[in-house]
Amino acid sequence: MANEPPRKRARTKLARKSEGGGPGGSCEAVDLGCAGEREESRPSSVPTPLGTGDAVVATASSSSTAWRAVLRLAPTCRPSMSVHPQLDVDKDVVTFGRLPSCNVVLDSTRAPQMISRLHGRLVRRMEDGKPQWLIVDNKSLNGILVNGVPISEERPLQSGDVITFGRVMAPPEFEFVFEVTVPEKEALSATAVEELQQQMARIAELQRELDEEREQKRVEAQQRRQATKSSLDVAELHSELVCSICQDWLVHAATIECSHTFCWSCISTWMCHKRFACPLCRQPVARQPLRSRALDAIVQKSVMQLDHGERAEYGQRVASAAKALEKSRRLHVELESSVNAALNRGKGFFHIDSRWSRRDRETFATGVKEYSGETRETYCRLTGLTVQWVHSADLAKLTQALENLEISDVECALEDDIRQRLLMFLQYG
Repeated sequence: MANEPPRKRARTKLARKSEGGGPGGSCEAVDLGCAGEREESRPSSVPTPLGTGDAVVATASSSSTAWRAVLRLAPTCRPSMSVHPQLDVDKDVVTFGRLPSCNVVLDSTRAPQMISRLHGRLVRRMEDGKPQWLIVDNKSLNGILVNGVPISEERPLQSGDVITFGRVMAPPEFEFVFEVTVPEKEALSATAVEELQQQMARIAELQRELDEEREQKRVEAQQRRQATKSSLDVAELHSELVCSICQDWLVHAATIECSHTFCWSCISTWMCHKRFACPLCRQPVARQPLRSRALDAIVQKSVMQLDHGERAEYGQRVASAAKALEKSRRLHVELESSVNAALNRGKGFFHIDSRWSRRDRETFATGVKEYSGETRETYCRLTGLTVQWVHSADLAKLTQALENLEISDVECALEDDIRQRLLMFLQYG
C-alpha cells in the first residue's frame, strides 16, 4: 500500500524574560518553524508575550491546500485477499502487481495469476501547475479497464473513474474508484470559472436573441419595402399595360406595326370601321395585328397583385372575350361549311375581277359587312377574293377589284399599296 506522507513537526520555544536580574519576569513564545525546513525558507517570527492562563498550541503547516488522489475500493468489490479500502496515491509513480516490491500488492485466490507480477502503474504528472494522473498498463496478461473499457497503454484519469485490474468478475475482485480532492483555492477558482462560464453563456444567449430580433426586424422591413415596391410597380405597369381604347388592362393583347398594343377586340373593332391608323400615334396600319402571349402573361401576373374585386373584374373581361372568340370561331366553321358546299355545287357570286353592277355591289356589301377576320375572308371566297388571288393578280385586276369593292382610300396606284389594302379588306373591310 502507498506510504503515508511524512508529517511536519512544529517546533516552538518558551523563554522566560528576566527584568532587572530578579527572580521574577515574564514568559514569551517563539515559533521555530517545522523540523526539516531550511532556515531561509522559514517565515519570520516575533516573540509573543504570554500571560497567566494563555494556551500555547503548536500546529503543523496546513496541507488542506494540497491536491490529493485516492483509490477507493468499490462497494461491490469482494477481494479474496486483504486490501485496504482506501489507497492514498501520494507518489509520482505507484506500482500495482503480485510482486512484494510493488507499492500496492494485488493477488487473487479466486483467480490465481490473474494479476501480473508488475501489472500496471499510476503516474502523476504536472501540467500547467496542476497534477494529472494516468493509469498505465505494463503489458499485463489480463489488462486494465477504465469504466469498463480496456486501455491499450495509458489513459488519463478523471475523478470518479472506475479502474478494474484483471478480468471482469462477479463480484469484482479488484475494482477501485479514483477520486481527487481539489484544493480549496482551486475549488473556489473552479466555482468562479463556472460562474463566469454561466455568465458568458447568458451573454451569448442574449446576443443570440438580439441578433434574431434584429434579423426579424430586417426581414419585416424588407418585406414592407417589397410590398411598397410591388405596389409602385403595379401602378407603373398599369400605365404600360392598359389599352388606350378601353382604358383598362389588356385582354388578349394585340400589337400593330408601330409597336403599340391594344386589346384584340378593341383594335379589331377600331379597324373594322376602316380606321387604318394607330389610335395613339396615327401612323398608317397596313397589316393585321399580332397576338402577344408574353404580354398576356405579364398582365395576368400584375393583376394577381391587385385586390379581390379588381381581379374578379378582370377575370370577367377575359371570360367575355374568350366567349366572343368562341362564338366567332363557331360562326366561321358554319360559314366555311356553307361556302364549301356552294362552291362544290358550282354556285357562287360574281367574280372579283369582273365588272360588277350597282346591284352586285350592294348585294356583296350587305352580306360581307356582318363578318370580320377569318369569317370575312371565308365569305369573300365566294367571289374568288382570296389572299392567293391578291398576290397573283395583275394591276388591271387589282384596280377592278378596288372599283367593285368601292375602296377609294388608296392614296396612290402602286401595286403593293393596292395589294396591302385588299388584304386589309379581307379582314376588316
